[in-house]
Amino acid sequence: MNEPLSLRDLVEAAAAKRDASGLRLAEIAEAEGFKITVTTINAIRQGTYKSKPRPSTIRAIAWLAGVTEDVAFTAAGQPVPGPPFADELPPGVDNLPPKARRAAIEMLRALVDLNRRALESLSGGSLSGGDLSETGDDALPPSWQGLAAYSGPDGHLEREREWSERGEEPQTPSEKE
Repeated sequence: MNEPLSLRDLVEAAAAKRDASGLRLAEIAEAEGFKITVTTINAIRQGTYKSKPRPSTIRAIAWLAGVTEDVAFTAAGQPVPGPPFADELPPGVDNLPPKARRAAIEMLRALVDLNRRALESLSGGSLSGGDLSETGDDALPPSWQGLAAYSGPDGHLEREREWSERGEEPQTPSEKE
């Protein structure tokens, strides 16, 4: 069986599979905890849907049509999202002080923006579709590390340089003998 090529194909497949109208599809999805409106379903079926679908809409359509989320995101012309980032954070991250949390959030915002710009340049403008999931780590520019580098006060660097010139090393606890 060939995979559907668009969200419209997926919604039509869901309607045929469940022998349901747009209203009934929305009710079935809602009963399973998905959020999608009858207006959205009908607009997609009629080919008049002009918005970029939300991930929750794409997931609902995938479930209704009985296909994987990968198939649905590809049909929507959107990159397939990875696992929730919050699930990959190390233990203790919730104990970071406010200043460290702000720094981490700002760095993530910068990386997301860099990735979005790289994907847009690969797709020739706005992020409107195409298979962008193969870009992976290559989506960041080669200078990303410099862009994410610390740019705060650097007095400590001057002290370290001065100590190094004197031949002094930072004091570290020695192992017990």
